[in-house]
Amino acid sequence: MTKPRYDEQEDISRHAAVDEGCCEDMERKYGWNLVRIEVTSDPILEVDCVFLGKTEFPRPYNETEKEED
Repeated sequence: MTKPRYDEQEDISRHAAVDEGCCEDMERKYGWNLVRIEVTSDPILEVDCVFLGKTEFPRPYNETEKEED
């Protein structure tokens, strides 16, 4: 079973990455607090970077909200 990206009970977020260095890069780039790194069974995205709180990547500058009718 896949773990949820955001776990409300623990107040942590997971983001998949190819290695531990990518977790550290995300922490520096986005100012997130890295609490641990979990090894996955995925041969490409080998780790889950676990950050404190609800973390989301910034939206691309050209992405627009879908207008609802």
